Amino acid sequence: MVTTCVTLPAYPLQRFIKRYSFREIDTEGEALVKPLFASDESVLTFSISPTPVLYHTGNQLHQVDLRDRHLFGLQTAYNGYQVFKGVYTMLCVEFTSNGFFSLFKMPMSHIRNNLWCFDDVIGEQLQYMNELLHDKKDYREMAAAVDRFFLKALQKEKTLPKYAAEIAWACAQLRANHTLDIVSLAKNANMSLRSFEQYFIEQVGLSPVLLKRIRRFQQALEMKTSHREESWTSIAYSCNYFDQVHLIKDFKLFSSMTPVQLFRKMPPPEEAIIPS
Repeated sequence: MVTTCVTLPAYPLQRFIKRYSFREIDTEGEALVKPLFASDESVLTFSISPTPVLYHTGNQLHQVDLRDRHLFGLQTAYNGYQVFKGVYTMLCVEFTSNGFFSLFKMPMSHIRNNLWCFDDVIGEQLQYMNELLHDKKDYREMAAAVDRFFLKALQKEKTLPKYAAEIAWACAQLRANHTLDIVSLAKNANMSLRSFEQYFIEQVGLSPVLLKRIRRFQQALEMKTSHREESWTSIAYSCNYFDQVHLIKDFKLFSSMTPVQLFRKMPPPEEAIIPS
């Protein structure tokens, strides 16, 4: 069982952080598999519990202690799966598309398709944060503690990176509608297509075209998860694929499986989300 409570960060941080998600997981002795499909989100995890997670990546299996404050970069392809077994409590910081870049000036291509210790990426030790969060009564107090850290980081940055606002706007447009034309987006952002694509890759970690494809894949995945009775042909056309063959091609790239195989072997785990 996965239960998630979500809350917004402090107002000045909402340009950079989409939300905080407080997750409680109890697998009740069973193994809970979470596939690592293509995703356009970067997430920092603060774990309050000591239970480790198994990561299967390619032919390798390694055990990860989530208390090491892991930063999970966006994924442009299928990168294996996680196995949870036991009880977990964690606070996840979900960044906006170019929010992490805007706060820390780290090119997102450097953390793409990888799992990093947050301390190694930004050069600041945060061991104290796990202990601090452990002493908090509820997720709102935890969020307030994390707010203070990121507000301090924001104060160090006097100005936003060049074109950060334009790239953030373009990402929001593509998230809302993955069928939008890239040339038109660049024009509306008052940027040449070449500059738009270069800054987009630096700040987001992937090209606008690849973001469109991943968003479409995620939409199809979400539709099938919510409406299991819906046919894949219907979903393909609803998500603006040319046909079902086109959909299958993207599913193989972004999940390593056909749609039917995915939902038979590794369906996305169910999650009860409780808004704040």
